[in-house]
Amino acid sequence: MNISSKCSEVTLDAFIDCLLNGNLQRLAKTEATEAELQAAWEQLYTEYCEMSGDRQHVYYFTLYRAMYYLKLKLHLAQSLLLLENPEQLEQLGYKGGAKQIIAKIKFDTVNLQAKEKELTKLTDKQTGTIKESDFDDWIVSVGKYLGYQIRRKEMLLSEFLSANKAMIRENEVKRKRIKV
Repeated sequence: MNISSKCSEVTLDAFIDCLLNGNLQRLAKTEATEAELQAAWEQLYTEYCEMSGDRQHVYYFTLYRAMYYLKLKLHLAQSLLLLENPEQLEQLGYKGGAKQIIAKIKFDTVNLQAKEKELTKLTDKQTGTIKESDFDDWIVSVGKYLGYQIRRKEMLLSEFLSANKAMIRENEVKRKRIKV
């Protein structure tokens, strides 16, 4: 495929541009649809969260994806209900008569609202947005650990995250030695 969706395929610079500026076209080697780019970004960001070890980001992203799916499902269900298309409604998990389907749609709507409320709480707890200078500081820190200047346009995201993990482990070992 002509779209990068793995940390081992994307440079640090491209990832930062996608994250901070929403420039998902950086993931594509050729023209790609918005849906293809969004799917690749979701896969890449999930892997990034897992590799970075930040469980809050993984949970946030999982919640966001569940909301996105529910919104899409509800939109489709409401359209199919208006078109009176029970076969396709059934494929979405809405079975039974009109009253049962409407009740299930209402249930999913309440579920979506609960997820949106939870996401808002998570977002409110965060203290501001990530800036490019935050990444620059992080890159310099990992570069000092490695003993050389990191070139954002050349280093793969997976290489950077691996070096960061090694740096964190080494710092933890040093802290333990100091405590003893």
